[in-house]
Amino acid sequence: MKNVFRTLAILLTLNTAVMAQKEFNVDREIEINVSAEQLWEMVGPGFVEVYKWSSNVDHAEGSGKSEFEGAVCSNRSCAVNVKGFSSIAEKLTNYSIDNKTLSYEVVEGMPGFMVLAENTWTVVPISESKSKLVMKGRFSTKGLMGTMMRGMMKKKMGETLEMVLNDAKVYAETGVPSAVKQARIAEFEKKQKKAA
Repeated sequence: MKNVFRTLAILLTLNTAVMAQKEFNVDREIEINVSAEQLWEMVGPGFVEVYKWSSNVDHAEGSGKSEFEGAVCSNRSCAVNVKGFSSIAEKLTNYSIDNKTLSYEVVEGMPGFMVLAENTWTVVPISESKSKLVMKGRFSTKGLMGTMMRGMMKKKMGETLEMVLNDAKVYAETGVPSAVKQARIAEFEKKQKKAA
C-alpha cells in the first residue's frame, strides 16, 4: 500500500510541476540610423500604424481612450500574418513619452496554453542620428501542452521579434516598407480582391 501512495504522490508532484505556469523571455534589439525622436514618432504615436511597415501585421485598429498621456488609444486589434494566428487584441499597459517606451499585453487570440504574452518597446538614443529599438517580450505557458510547446513558442517569438525589428529599421530609414512587407501587402490585397 505504501508503494501505491508513493507512486500517487510522485505522479501528483509531476502533474503539478507540468501544470505550473512557466515563464520565458525573448529580448531583441536593433540599431536604426534615425534619431530617437523620429523612431519614437513611428512606434509611439504611430502605435496603430504598425500595419504600414510590419510584415506580421496586415491591418490594425485602435480603440478606447488611453489612460496614458500621448497614447493614441488603449487597445489595438490586429489582423496578423503569423502561422497559427489570424487576429489578436492587445491592451496598452504602459506608455511614456519621456522614456520613449510602451508596453502592451495580448488579451485575445493566443492559444489556450499561453497565459501571458506581453511586449515592451523602448527607443534608446545612441547619437543625434542613430537610435536603438529594444523589444522585451515576456510569455508564460501552462499545462502539458504549454510545457511541450514552450521551446517552439520561444523560437517562434524570437523570429517574430527579429522580423518586426528588421521591418522597423527599413521603414524608419527609408520611409518605404521592407521587401518582405511589400510582398505581403501584394498577397494580402490579392486575397482581399478574391474575397470581395
